[in-house]
Amino acid sequence: MTARPPAAELALKLAQVAYEKKGQEIKILDVSDLHSLIECFVLVTALNSRHAQVLGQDALSRVKQVGLQPWHLERADDWICGDFGDVVLHVFTEDARRYYDLDHLWADAPLIEWSPTKASA
Repeated sequence: MTARPPAAELALKLAQVAYEKKGQEIKILDVSDLHSLIECFVLVTALNSRHAQVLGQDALSRVKQVGLQPWHLERADDWICGDFGDVVLHVFTEDARRYYDLDHLWADAPLIEWSPTKASA
């Protein structure tokens, strides 16, 4: 079994995957000082519910390619929530992101800086 990468590294990978699939408003929050079980949230806005499904499925596939298994992937029409252990991926439609407002709820969490890289050919 492959060892899990550190939480920040996994969060950066999930953010990159979302970027490559045209995810928007991508943020990585360090919630380690605010949550007892989770180290990072990756927040992503999808263009619509179908796009959210694609982003969630691609994140799942890409993580499996490196030998990791998500603990749970919950799918709703407007919100995909992927539990990757220390990292939780939230993919929302724009309306759902505003409604659930995790950006505000976890506003005390520091942002982890990241820059997308160009996808490899």
